[in-house]
Amino acid sequence: MPFTILQLLLVAGAAQGFLLAFLLVTRRVNPLASRLLGLLIFLISIQTLLVGFDNREFFLRFPHLSKISWLLPSLFGPLLFLFTRKITSEKPIWKRADCIHLVPFIVYFFYLLPYYAKSAAEKSAYLNNFEAALQDDFGFLNQLTNFLHLFYVTLSLFIVKKYQQGILNSFSDITQIRLRWLRQLLLFVLTVMLISVIIFYAKKWNIGWLTQLYRYHYLGVVALIYWIGYKALSQPRIFNQFELPVTHVPEPKKDVSISVVAEEEIPKNKYQKSTLTNDVVDTYLKQLTHLMENEKLYLRQELTIQDLAERTGISRHQLSQLINERLEKNFYDFVNEYRVKEAQRMLVDPKYKHLTTLAISGEAGFNSKATFNAVFKKITGQTPSEYIKSYKEVV
Repeated sequence: MPFTILQLLLVAGAAQGFLLAFLLVTRRVNPLASRLLGLLIFLISIQTLLVGFDNREFFLRFPHLSKISWLLPSLFGPLLFLFTRKITSEKPIWKRADCIHLVPFIVYFFYLLPYYAKSAAEKSAYLNNFEAALQDDFGFLNQLTNFLHLFYVTLSLFIVKKYQQGILNSFSDITQIRLRWLRQLLLFVLTVMLISVIIFYAKKWNIGWLTQLYRYHYLGVVALIYWIGYKALSQPRIFNQFELPVTHVPEPKKDVSISVVAEEEIPKNKYQKSTLTNDVVDTYLKQLTHLMENEKLYLRQELTIQDLAERTGISRHQLSQLINERLEKNFYDFVNEYRVKEAQRMLVDPKYKHLTTLAISGEAGFNSKATFNAVFKKITGQTPSEYIKSYKEVV
């Protein structure tokens, strides 16, 4: 049986997926998250092959492979969610509570078990009834799978959002830990899923020209596999950013689904048991301001709130409360405002005329030019070059 171009593309995508899965499961950096992603890519690759040969002739020849493609997708959403949660977790370990996300797979398996237990002859007889088999393909189980995927992708995006907000209260430089690539991955997955759902129902309800796209919808999955492979090979460092310093970002005890919580979004009753009085707050604020202005702790590029807590002798919890409530800022903005002021001073000081803007940004405590430019613009409303120009005009 000659291969079609579509089948060749899907086979190539699956082969890429198998290779990528092997590379991921053998990684030593955050092995649990790596293996979860590797397992997900492996199962998607198997599904891609089954989709590539999704015709009656193929399954009549291999009847025991029929409806495997109904079962595997029940793991896609849960594995993506678990991977997201472990990669954003302080302690990425498997917990008993994680097993609840395997329930869809177990339910699907036992629902399909009577069919899997049938003989090859019985399955062939079922597949020969083309209309009945086609109707089953677009039945409630596969419709449920579509919504299961959308639910888990949305939940994963929510976790990443909370994580990215949470690190602003613990780190002054988030360039290496903000996991922007993970958000891009999830948005890519969401886009592919939405397109797949639209085409699925177009085929189910026989909606015009969209039905002709059904056989091609899995090319989006192939593109996704190649995107992950490209990121892993061209920018391998992003897949090393799994582990956060344990003492810096505490994992909430009561929330098993979100590892880093954005403190600025937490109601103020979070601090209602705090022993901070107004007098104590004023004292701590003076102490904090003195250290930042006189010892210039903000010049340390990787300064964290834990470092600041150890230097001031104020607990991390109270220090976070002080910055969030009294100064109405997160830690990231608090530190970088000092850095911007330092950069403003250096940019117009003749003593630093020999330094480039990049060099000045590093001297002021920034770890990258992109971050410096973005933060500088956010705080001053000007780019560094615009600031220098406006200063010269005034002078």
